[in-house]
Order: sequence, then structure tokens, then C-alpha cells
Amino acid sequence: VIWKHLNLPDPTPVQYDISYNLQHGDKRMIIEAFRGVGKSWVTSAYVVWLLYMKPQLNILVVSASKSRSDDFTTFTLRLINEIEVLAHLRPKPDQRQSKISFDVAPAAASHAPLVKSVGISGQLTGSRANLIIADDVEVPANSMTQGMRDKLGEAVKEFDAVLSPNGKIMYLGTPQCEMSLYNTLTERGYNLRIWPARVPAARAAEKSYGERLAPMIWDRIHEEGKLSEGQPVDPKRFDDKDLTERELSY
Repeated sequence: VIWKHLNLPDPTPVQYDISYNLQHGDKRMIIEAFRGVGKSWVTSAYVVWLLYMKPQLNILVVSASKSRSDDFTTFTLRLINEIEVLAHLRPKPDQRQSKISFDVAPAAASHAPLVKSVGISGQLTGSRANLIIADDVEVPANSMTQGMRDKLGEAVKEFDAVLSPNGKIMYLGTPQCEMSLYNTLTERGYNLRIWPARVPAARAAEKSYGERLAPMIWDRIHEEGKLSEGQPVDPKRFDDKDLTERELSY
């Protein structure tokens, strides 16, 4: 419904698979995929669906920069304001309705906004959330050195202090180095799902990815004639020519 409203082509199989993992995945999960696949857009749609189903949920969006998380909440609020089937969720005049934080009409009065955006280095204390979306908290600027990565690793521990009982923490991102935060989070009980840009060789997939590789890709590797090594995982978004140009540029 949202993709049609935005005049976008139908969601790709990878976008549907990410959506499925957002809805049915573990309470602590990492969605790791190549840039441009649409992780944030899909997750904004997921947030709108959550508010449609349960308009009392508190959702906290955290990014490396405040402007990045603001973009997420701004886009989400615009969807609510523009899509007719969501009209009943539009904030009332006496409710919060800014790009930084907003409520939805059916929500009861509360100290905390229903949806709120903050930067990872901002003020997390005092927030409460049933769902924390960590959207690109790791970027080159905060993961360049081991000291920076240690600082980031400590900062995200604050999530557990603001998470409500039985709440969910979802990370969206692309690793910036071999010692990525997303790799270390698996030692803290997070389930990692990876969608690479190209299909890895079966042996490399087994050795480097293992159970972390998205099951839909494993299925395609094992199904003869479906996907072979080196083929684009999401050709509707990035075909072989596009990926080759990017690889040469990198």
C-alpha cells in the first residue's frame, strides 16, 4: 500500500524478506544489508504498520547523527498524514506532531512521545521504548579507530536502560570495518541476518556467513538454476552492471 502511494515499483524479494524479519524476527536483531537496498524505507513502513495495529507503542529511532534519525521520523509522519487509510492516526491539535517527536490520535496522554528521534551521542536517558530502531548508528566517522568503536559499543548499552519489558531492539546498517559493532553485538545475544549485494560462493557462504546469511539466499544457492555465485542478490535494485561500476569506484 505504501509503495503504491509513493509511486514506487512493487517491493523486491529482498525488501519483502527484510519486512518479514522485522515482523517475525527475534527481539534483538540486526538487519545487515548493502547500501541502497531500502532498509530504512521498509522499516518506516513497518513502524506505520505497528502504529496501525497497536497505537500505544513507544518507538525510539536512534542514528549516528540527529539529522539522520529526524529524517526517519519525518518520513514516517508524512506517510501517516498523506495515506488515507491512516487518517485515524493523524495527531490531534493538542498532541505532539513535529519531525523530532510525534503522537498518534488513538494514543493516551503520556510524558514520552509515541515516536521520537535521537542521535546516538544525544540524550537517551529519560526515554522509554517498546521498540528501539538503531538506524545506521555505525558510520565511518564514529568507527574509524578502536577507541571510537569501543565508545560506540558502550553508548548502545544505554538501549537496555530505556527498553520496556519484552521490548525489541532492531539494528539496521552496513558494516564499516571487520571489527564492526554489528559483529560484536552477536556476542551480546543479537541475531544477525545478512543480505550481501552479490551471491557468495557456496563454500565462502558456509565459512564466512554461516547461519547469518539470510535463509532466502541459502535457498537460492541450493536451488539449481535459481542464483549462482556472483549474481546480484536484488537485481531489481542493482543489476550486474551497476554493481560492477560501484565495485570499480570503491
